[in-house]
Amino acid sequence: MATTDFNIASIAGVNFNRRTTTKEFALGTVVHGTANTIWIYVLASEAVATGTCTVTGTTLTDLGGNFTADTAFASGEYGWVRRTAATVA
Repeated sequence: MATTDFNIASIAGVNFNRRTTTKEFALGTVVHGTANTIWIYVLASEAVATGTCTVTGTTLTDLGGNFTADTAFASGEYGWVRRTAATVA
């Protein structure tokens, strides 16, 4: 399911639904979204379905964890995941 949350940081080109096989941002880049969310740019080490997932360093796996993939990843794809229940103070 694609997200309707948008980047509010001053980083051009951020699209939370986009998945690529080439790195577009530094791994670990963090941005804030319009829906009071926090997103991190990661690399999937395996196929990751939508739903909860785990980020270790900057590597994404399909284990349930503290992040949510709103768009699925294929192994080796770069993209954004959001912290689950994240709140911006």
